[in-house]
Amino acid sequence: MAALGTNATRVCREVGLSPNTLSQFTNGKTGWLSEKTLSKILPVLGLTLPTDLDADNILDDPRAAIRRHLEVIPEEDLPNLLRELQARFPEKT
Repeated sequence: MAALGTNATRVCREVGLSPNTLSQFTNGKTGWLSEKTLSKILPVLGLTLPTDLDADNILDDPRAAIRRHLEVIPEEDLPNLLRELQARFPEKT
């Protein structure tokens, strides 16, 4: 969170959670966050999937960056993008 210019207290304050909830998770005192909590926290951090939290550096994680880009691509451009990806990586589709 520091790399994003924030901390657990700020994130929790922004989404209406107890700062203790996120602090315990980031300090390893609890191994999970509820779906409800994740759905509030992830957007504030610019993330879309809980697995993005597993990245060593969420700012440099290519998969998380691609997902962030997908969120802002106009709906009408998505079919062309999909065709481009399928052409470039045919063995994966």
